[in-house]
Amino acid sequence: MAVRLSLLLGFTLAVLHGAASAQQQAFSRETRQLHYVWQYEDAATQAFTLRLPDSQILPVWTTWHAGRAQEFVLSQLIRNARQRYPGVTFNLRRTADGDIVDYQSFDERQIEQIKTWLPQQQEILFNAWLAQHYYKRHGDDSSHLIRPDHTRIAADSSTGLRELARTLQRVIIASAPPTLKQRYQQDERALVVAGLLNFVQSIPYDPLQSADGLRGVAFLMPEQVLTQNRGDCDSKSVLMMALLKALYPELTQAIVYIPEHAFLAVALPPPTGNEQTLQIGDTLFLPLEVAGPAEIPPGVTGEKSRLAILNQQYQYDLLPGAARRDNEP
Repeated sequence: MAVRLSLLLGFTLAVLHGAASAQQQAFSRETRQLHYVWQYEDAATQAFTLRLPDSQILPVWTTWHAGRAQEFVLSQLIRNARQRYPGVTFNLRRTADGDIVDYQSFDERQIEQIKTWLPQQQEILFNAWLAQHYYKRHGDDSSHLIRPDHTRIAADSSTGLRELARTLQRVIIASAPPTLKQRYQQDERALVVAGLLNFVQSIPYDPLQSADGLRGVAFLMPEQVLTQNRGDCDSKSVLMMALLKALYPELTQAIVYIPEHAFLAVALPPPTGNEQTLQIGDTLFLPLEVAGPAEIPPGVTGEKSRLAILNQQYQYDLLPGAARRDNEP
């Protein structure tokens, strides 16, 4: 008897191109301090420093490698099988079509149990490997596409980025000219969201792949995007999501996927009523094109995103807002 193991393939997300370039005028790094010179639209140029926490927030991102996942699943599967069925012989057989777990038993009822147990255990082990390395299936449990677990990464990064996010919040509020405050109708949260969007757009775009495209799933954790001052569309979207989660935990967010692109959406009303929105469940969301380098304000999208929203041809992962407590401001 044998069970064939198959592993899943990943995909990457690409850039949104734009004509204008967001205004990061200078960047340097000194250990855990990040120094910027940045201009938000027509506001005065700001020089400021962001400080990362003393310890690393999340592990450095590990690029998807099917062989590592396969090695973990196979070795642990054989070990667990031998412990659960000590009288049964289990062996791994490598074939041109993949790896097969062979087993032998004189008990026909036990063979039927093993036949059911092995694929179930394989699934449990594979999901455990994904969770440990911040990966997940793209879509439902039967999906054969693997990608970073964007919302979990954002949520787990947000606490460590809270003080950094508050510094950015103060810079945005202090530097915003009257025209921007009027645009967002004295809504401080909307103003900060727009400012954070501009700041993250200004981080240089990098596709994070080799020219031959053989690196697999490319991604950087939020802290890596900041320290390396680069990122692709989903890496920068997750950084933005983590910063918003740190400042406004009650704000519901979604990362939205269309072919070869990702962008963020937040459950905020349109500032003027003329912006594009998308609906998730019963809630309207404001799209945020985080990739850059174009300075695209909240509620304005690239043509590809706009058509996907109009035709409802997108998928998403939701990061629900936390319930506010009575003693919170």
